[in-house]
Amino acid sequence: MYKAPASQLIELIIPAPAAANSPVYFQNQPQLQSVRGDKKIYIEGIETFNNYGLSGSPLTAGNPVPANADIINMTLTLNVAGTLQYQQIPMSSLVRVWADGIDTGIVNAHVEEIFGFEDLFEVDWTKSYVQLINAPVSTPPYSCLFNVYYRWELVTGN
Repeated sequence: MYKAPASQLIELIIPAPAAANSPVYFQNQPQLQSVRGDKKIYIEGIETFNNYGLSGSPLTAGNPVPANADIINMTLTLNVAGTLQYQQIPMSSLVRVWADGIDTGIVNAHVEEIFGFEDLFEVDWTKSYVQLINAPVSTPPYSCLFNVYYRWELVTGN
């Protein structure tokens, strides 16, 4: 079982209008900077949420989170140290809580492992983005929420 040392919930709002194959970039994430004060930040894992796992955004009141049909219509690309090291990760692989049988009334929930990284360092959030594959299924705006798990180490002098 994964034990998170620290986590940060970040939000990326898919705006209206949103077009297919157009990237939506993250804002700067100061808590997740590669070096913050005397600490070096390593990203260990990331997850996102559908409307089964979270009913709406706790960061932007009134914004819904994506439905399953929206989740399978998006990918995540992370810029690491100036390169697109993680390109077009299907957002569905980042969702940990899925339910099937909602239409039949017999719901089976599934909880998956966290999408993990090994010593992921120097993520440039302002050059990282979510991309819709096709036109949005639900009407934007809606909030893509990412719970980013990280650890830090003290930076030693040269």
